[in-house]
Amino acid sequence: MNKQNLFFAALAALMFTSCEKTEIKEVEKIVYADQAGSLALTFDARYGESDFELNKRYPYQLVNASGTYDLDFEFNRLRYWVSNVKLVDKDNKEHAIPDSYYLVEETNEIVVPHLVNGEKYPATKREEVMIKEIPFGEYKAIKFSIGVDQKYNDNITLTAGELGSLNGMGVSDGWMWFTSYKFLTLAGTIHWADGAPTSKAMSWETGSNELFDGAEKTIELATLLKVDAQNSAKITLDVNVKELLSATDQPWTNNSISQSKKELMIAFRDTFLSKSLTFKEAGSVSVEAN
Repeated sequence: MNKQNLFFAALAALMFTSCEKTEIKEVEKIVYADQAGSLALTFDARYGESDFELNKRYPYQLVNASGTYDLDFEFNRLRYWVSNVKLVDKDNKEHAIPDSYYLVEETNEIVVPHLVNGEKYPATKREEVMIKEIPFGEYKAIKFSIGVDQKYNDNITLTAGELGSLNGMGVSDGWMWFTSYKFLTLAGTIHWADGAPTSKAMSWETGSNELFDGAEKTIELATLLKVDAQNSAKITLDVNVKELLSATDQPWTNNSISQSKKELMIAFRDTFLSKSLTFKEAGSVSVEAN
């Protein structure tokens, strides 16, 4: 009888301990899930259906009022600022990310004359932006701008996020204009496919406070995106460089787009936002699974 009582007492103690551990684990999980999470925002550069690469010739068939022409484009630089990131939750509340200024780029080596000893900015490929400390929740959209807002664009000595003049983006290195940032740049060489009338350098740029107005992009997600300390979120966008070339139907004539050609700058900006930059996919991965 004593042995039987002892057995039931031990069994009860074991069950109580098991329940207690389960309860503690569940409480810890709830607290953990209510903490901030992270988001990997990827800009996947492509040329049509192919991966985008520098120093490679891509075919482009130009159709305009004068006829149809076969061209090749060879690129050596694609750079743009992503700024003022906001996440829109399921209740339509916007959550602004502080100091969200990111340089997305694929570029060959750049000589930076204004730095000591003419230092060089290394060849760089950067497509992913990691955003941390995002309030936990479920999000249905993301907003951001291409460019830099007036506060920092008017004073390039101010720093926030990745803004700064020592990252291969100084006044004399072909990245910033004399007193402000370039927002988006695409550079390389235009070739006639048949080799005549030869080739021509290409440099397309946008910038100015005026063009920052209207430079915001809203990406609607296919489903709600869960972000918390247990779920690492990822959003991937396609950047189709081939679509970007449709900013003008006269690329040979308009091989240079800069501050002196406002209408072409606007067309270049709008083509990037409306045609080149599109949603690809989004999802969350359990941190424990990693």
